[in-house]
Amino acid sequence: MNVLLLSQFFSTTRGGGEYIFSLVARNLARDGHRVFVITNRISGESYPEEKNIRMIFVEPTLEYKGGLPPGFSDNIRYFINATRAGLQIIKKEKVDVIHSNNFAPALAGSVLSVLASRPHITTVHDIFSLCGKNYWKEWGRQSDVSRLNVWLAPFFEKIMLKLKHDCIHTVSEATRDDLIKFGARKPIHVIPNAIEEGHTIDVAPNQRQFAYVGRLVFYKNLEVAIRAVGIASKAEPGIRLVIIGGGPHRGTLEDLVRTLCIEKNVEFRGYVTPEEKARTIAESAALVFPSLCEGFGLVILEAFLQKRPVLVSDIRPMSDIIAHEKNGFVVDPHDENKWADSMLELIRDPQEASRMGQNGNQLLKANYGQESMYQKIIEMYEGISMKKDY
Repeated sequence: MNVLLLSQFFSTTRGGGEYIFSLVARNLARDGHRVFVITNRISGESYPEEKNIRMIFVEPTLEYKGGLPPGFSDNIRYFINATRAGLQIIKKEKVDVIHSNNFAPALAGSVLSVLASRPHITTVHDIFSLCGKNYWKEWGRQSDVSRLNVWLAPFFEKIMLKLKHDCIHTVSEATRDDLIKFGARKPIHVIPNAIEEGHTIDVAPNQRQFAYVGRLVFYKNLEVAIRAVGIASKAEPGIRLVIIGGGPHRGTLEDLVRTLCIEKNVEFRGYVTPEEKARTIAESAALVFPSLCEGFGLVILEAFLQKRPVLVSDIRPMSDIIAHEKNGFVVDPHDENKWADSMLELIRDPQEASRMGQNGNQLLKANYGQESMYQKIIEMYEGISMKKDY
């Protein structure tokens, strides 16, 4: 099978959605399928050559800005250049399926599907317009955010579902429900995310340390975890929160830490290597993930790999993955006192924390293996490529 993948970001280190596309490509290539990837080059990112994967880089070169999407002009340039490059590839190669990430790649995939008569699958991770009535207003208040993108994004989310595609791939039942609520009419394939098989780092955790890994954007709701650390530090002065990642909300979070006078308890590490990320999670009592809006939450699986429990907001899909008091805690996303109580409970009962981490590791192996995800992707591709009208 020949597969054309469209994604502006294509990385093993930057963002869950981008990671999943790279994982799909590597699994396809491993089994002898040919994969053509049309993407923007990301400044500072390396792209090792891999058998059966051909990378086609189109302008512009992008800077990764911690979760900020490309600007309007960058999106237009990607759409135009990806469409041109895609037509050449389809003309030279027998492409069976076009698979696009959402937004600009979905638009390019839709046009290519029409022009080249090839089936098109688009991936939708989240419907941000359903993440609260003030979502886009709050997004625009962050530093370095394109005001034009803020205005256009909700409009494009709606027309995205009207573009030419044969089915939608999404990563959780929660997003599937949102897609239906938002007006999706095409078949929806729910294929949960997975991570590559890795090893559990054999290190004793610091029971007073908690980790956050992800973009620093407003909807990740890190304020509640930071305030919880401030509350818990009165009983446990040695409590620590290590924050890995970057983004436009970092300055606001640093201001909050200074206001609460807990600089000794909160550390901003910025971007780190995958190895350092895994070690930081392993060295912590638990992962905190207080997000208000998420398609899946891939880092939850990374914590499970290290046999660490996860504290999540009582919001789907996180609350679908985490079973309260079994593999973590499901907590009111707006109640810092309950977050503090959960942290203190894990600090004071290491055996309970270990039990929950083991349960998470078992769930990872049972439900979120990359082979299972890959087989479902293949079934989706084969089903759509056999449509009679192509």
